[in-house]
Amino acid sequence: MSVKKISGAEYSLSKIFSSDFEYVIPAYQRPYAWTMDQTSELFDDLYDFYLNERDEGYFLGSIVLIKQETSPYAEVIDGQQRLTTLTILLAALASTMEGGQRDTLLKYICEPGNEFEGLMPKPRLTLRERDQPFFNKFIQELRFSELAGLDEKSLANESQRNIRANWKLIEGRIREKFNNDSSQLKEFIQFLLQRCYLVAVSTPSQQSAFRVFAVMNSRGLVTVK
Repeated sequence: MSVKKISGAEYSLSKIFSSDFEYVIPAYQRPYAWTMDQTSELFDDLYDFYLNERDEGYFLGSIVLIKQETSPYAEVIDGQQRLTTLTILLAALASTMEGGQRDTLLKYICEPGNEFEGLMPKPRLTLRERDQPFFNKFIQELRFSELAGLDEKSLANESQRNIRANWKLIEGRIREKFNNDSSQLKEFIQFLLQRCYLVAVSTPSQQSAFRVFAVMNSRGLVTVK
């Protein structure tokens, strides 16, 4: 009888948001639920660490995936909230860049495609069906002026309201902390991509993924969902 392999490794965000992973939130998962409280805490922790710990790495926790070793496709069992919020953060930062720098940062948000490697253009993170068109249009395509102009009452659900509110908070924090200082923004982006880490735990079956998630929770190894 074959043994279903469970693997885990620590990756920088530059690797987490690369062609090695294609994250999909299954329909049975709860919607994006982080409020401005969690998002504010994450941004402030990241910014304080960036200022005060110039040589250390920042550990963002773990994510649990259903993923085959030979494929980038990964169903997210745990980690939706962080992956979504980090995507919003990267998109907000990309909107402050121009030209080649913006294009480079966009590659961590959407796979640009590579015909020689058989890669199609697509988002790195796909939310549940009811929220992905909204997320792709306004966040992953950086259409923030349109997002800002939306009436909150027009949004379809709480998940979309959380996405919009958290983008507004992050956008405000970036303006407040960096004041259009391009060199400081570049340093902060480098810190995020090179010195911030997630542990990705992958298993090929749903049953074992839920078992891993339950064990990690019960032993206190998953600190933020």
